[in-house]
This record gives sequence, structure tokens and C-alpha cells, in this order.
Amino acid sequence: METPGTDDTDDRMRLAQTMNSMSATSTISKPDVESIIQAVATIIHSQMIEDQTAGNEIDEDSELFFFSEEKYIKEKPESFDEKRLELLRETPKVENINEFMKALYDCAQFSPECC
Repeated sequence: METPGTDDTDDRMRLAQTMNSMSATSTISKPDVESIIQAVATIIHSQMIEDQTAGNEIDEDSELFFFSEEKYIKEKPESFDEKRLELLRETPKVENINEFMKALYDCAQFSPECC
């Protein structure tokens, strides 16, 4: 005999409430693209903040320097006024990274399984 208020639904609700925002909203066969992109954007933002806080800079000899704003600033310094330099060096917000990644995803026309 089941005690009132302790059915399977109550157990699932209690489990969901104890897990904060960590809940499975997608599966392998039906991924939730929005939440995956949001999670990746958050991770990228966190890594950017961590690198910035640690004072990490990309070495000019590194292959990654190609992706650095500093490469283009160094090539044509006259093209960048102080305001533009400040904007380029500003760490993007999670929302900006999210929007950029969504645009890439949409432009590439990936299927959800590719996410």
C-alpha cells in the first residue's frame, strides 16, 4: 500500500528540485541544441575569464595567434582608435558567445545530432 503523497511523480519532483539547474533536457537521439550551445558558451566564457585573470597571452609564434585580436591590431595599428581597441579587448558576455554560436550553427545548417 502506497502512502499518500509519495507516488512516483513526487519522487521525480523532489529529485529535480535537489539537482538545481542540472536536469537532463535532451537525449542522444533528440538533443536539446539550445541548452548544449548555452552550456558550451558558458564554458568558453569561464575559460576566457580564467585566462584573463591569470594574465595568459597567446605567443606570437603560436598557431592560435591567428585568432587573436592582437595580431590584427599589431598589423594595422592606425586602423584602431582607443574606443575600438577597448571594444576589441573586452571579454564577450555569455549571451554574446551564445548568439555567435547559434548563428554559426544555423548558418552551417547542422542537424541536432551534430551538436
